[in-house]
Amino acid sequence: MQNQFYNQPVVNWAKQNLPQPFEIKLLFGERWKMLLVYALLFSIPLLIIALMLLRMLTEKIEGGWLGFFLCSGILLLPCFVIVLVGMFTRQKFVKSLAADGVKSSMGKRFLWENLFYIDHVSKITRAGGVSRKIEDNQLELVFADGKAIIPPLIKDRERVWSLINSIPAQVKFDGEIKAVQPENAPVDISTEDFMRELARLAGQNNQDK
Repeated sequence: MQNQFYNQPVVNWAKQNLPQPFEIKLLFGERWKMLLVYALLFSIPLLIIALMLLRMLTEKIEGGWLGFFLCSGILLLPCFVIVLVGMFTRQKFVKSLAADGVKSSMGKRFLWENLFYIDHVSKITRAGGVSRKIEDNQLELVFADGKAIIPPLIKDRERVWSLINSIPAQVKFDGEIKAVQPENAPVDISTEDFMRELARLAGQNNQDK
């Protein structure tokens, strides 16, 4: 019978560091701020639609209603797509960290015992033909039963990053494993460098004599 994965070190870490739930607050997480963003998103298409409707009513254009509704749908479609994509993405956002696990924005809970690794994900932006890489843009906690995301635009970002970085779990950077040595860890040195350092120290001792 195959042993089930159980991340005991992370479970112990959570019990010690999360006696109370730690809430992850988005910078634009308040309802009124979200409504403001949606209002700005739909403002220009709705303004164009209103001007089109006003022109049709004042100039009494006949037979143009089909084109009006078709054009209105084309103008509003990108806005609805952006809203739906945003809602789908927000489902994976971390809402809180607790001793028993991670809770997402939609209420799904991930247990610390099922945490596989933490991924520091970069973001690549392109402007004027120039690409710019923003390293460590967001954190992804990958569990056996799913993934929870900590986005970049959150309150107390440095505190949250420091807390996540203290978790004794495997760390990846853009999906690649990189060894992260703890503080005061011994540094690997080759035999040749070791002998050269011994010779240098011996020379210093002879000069002192």
